[in-house]
Amino acid sequence: MNRNMRMKLVALVFGLLAFVNLHAQTTQDGLALIHGERYNEAGELFKKLAESTPSADNQYYLGYYYIKTNQLDEAQKAFEKGIQLDEKSYLNQVGLGTIALAKGDRAKAKELFETAEKKKGKDAEVLFRMGEAYTLFEKQNDPAEAIRLLDAAIKRDKNLADAYIAKGDALMLRNEGGNAATAYEYALTAKPNYPVAYNAIGQIFLRGKNYNLALENYKKAIEADANFAPAYKDLAELYFFAQKYKQAAENFDLYIQKSGTTDPEMKLRAAQFAFTADDYAKSLKLLEEIKGKINNPITLRMYGWSYFKTNEPDKAIENLNEFMKVAPDKVIGDDYKYLGRAYNQKATNGKGYDSTGVLYMLKGADLDTSKAEAATTYKEVATLYYTAKDYPNAAAAFAKGIALDTAKATANDYYYQGLANFQTATSYALPIASDSNYADSAKIAAIRKELFLRADSIFATVTQKLPDWPYGYYWRASTLYNAYDRQENIDKGISAPYYQKLTELAEKDPDPSKYKSYLKLAYGYLAYYNQTTLKDQAKAKEYWEKLLKIDPDNASAKEALGIAVAPAAQPATKAAPAAPKKK
Repeated sequence: MNRNMRMKLVALVFGLLAFVNLHAQTTQDGLALIHGERYNEAGELFKKLAESTPSADNQYYLGYYYIKTNQLDEAQKAFEKGIQLDEKSYLNQVGLGTIALAKGDRAKAKELFETAEKKKGKDAEVLFRMGEAYTLFEKQNDPAEAIRLLDAAIKRDKNLADAYIAKGDALMLRNEGGNAATAYEYALTAKPNYPVAYNAIGQIFLRGKNYNLALENYKKAIEADANFAPAYKDLAELYFFAQKYKQAAENFDLYIQKSGTTDPEMKLRAAQFAFTADDYAKSLKLLEEIKGKINNPITLRMYGWSYFKTNEPDKAIENLNEFMKVAPDKVIGDDYKYLGRAYNQKATNGKGYDSTGVLYMLKGADLDTSKAEAATTYKEVATLYYTAKDYPNAAAAFAKGIALDTAKATANDYYYQGLANFQTATSYALPIASDSNYADSAKIAAIRKELFLRADSIFATVTQKLPDWPYGYYWRASTLYNAYDRQENIDKGISAPYYQKLTELAEKDPDPSKYKSYLKLAYGYLAYYNQTTLKDQAKAKEYWEKLLKIDPDNASAKEALGIAVAPAAQPATKAAPAAPKKK
């Protein structure tokens, strides 16, 4: 065989293969792609069918694809071309009626539908497509007329599964979930293992908050067709309701992959799911893919929050400020909180706070409708103050946070509120005689005492909430020790009950050594108190011995127990200079 003949044969074979491949794909394949929301693939298939085999029916299904993708002008052109190919193509008349309905011209739609029904009233497909048209458009639906036409179609062809699906959709428009489920089940009878029907039933259960049955049916849809994209989308919504955000994001990703969608709205939804799953880098990536393609100010909020989460405070501040500017009616408390956090992050790299940032955070808390959320923010701010050693502001913020939601205030909240007051009191240093404020020393002492006593009352709450926690009793003893003159405290034994409780709890601990520094103070105080105030020498000796056991070099304990205390090492003396030699 010569070379030219071989090349012609190869071309002929490939041409035949292309022809066979094209015609292996049918209208039903295209409709399945539409049901699976694989619109790009469906569009390619219907366009090829219309070009390779021009016919009125192929033009109708091409127009139907355009309707499902909201390209009404293109759909109209396709239907008109179908009528040019066959003026008696009543499917294309139905198509034009559907366009009229979509555009709000119900009278024209009705006229076209009535003509089609009169001429082709025995054609199940024509009846079905007219009935379906009355379910497709939110503002132009007519459930009753849809059901009449769909029942007529089903009467002509009981195996027309999609007619049952459309009837279920019409019933859902009337909020008749039970009857709709029955219609979808009939679709399964007409077409066993039909993923469209399983998914529709799942949507009914999701709407009725029967999440287990919704999940079961979505999984059945996927088992029937692993590429059925809508089931993954609905599963994502189900997991979102169940607050399983990671699984929600994973399933929406599968929807994007299976459907091949480039719809900016769907990409935005995917970004939202990634955001709720704490995958902020992915959320930002998806937002970049639709930048300039969607005019939704919520993207600015998502940019702002995500940039904060990924440690880019400048971008976070820029986007949140822009969001507040363009959509002030959509601003919520959390927007101000994230703006404030971004300022804090920028100023201190997460260590401390920025005064502007704190103001924004507190503004966000004041906008919260939930007292619990506001309380959490005040405690967050209090922690920032405390970390920066701004104890007075920390004490005030902890107090406000606890007051906003006292029922849920934890022992930890009270503990740090008490510490903040304790540190505030400590910072009020008493002046010395040479200080110009010496005359106010009594006033300062009174303020310190008040702050220490306030701290004590807060630590009292800690011990109520955690009665077996030794540290709570240590801080009660310590604040009271600082609130009163040392001698007065010991004479009255003010701190004694709390040091006593500290020692009891610490000694019961399997590892009391972790309380060593606290026990030193407690044993020393209790020994001295028993020795000087209670005159209980036996008890005092017991405490001195305990102190010596954990602090063998404690001079006070040794002295009290009559144990010789080694003299402090003396510094070596320098040798006397040599006497000068006689001349």
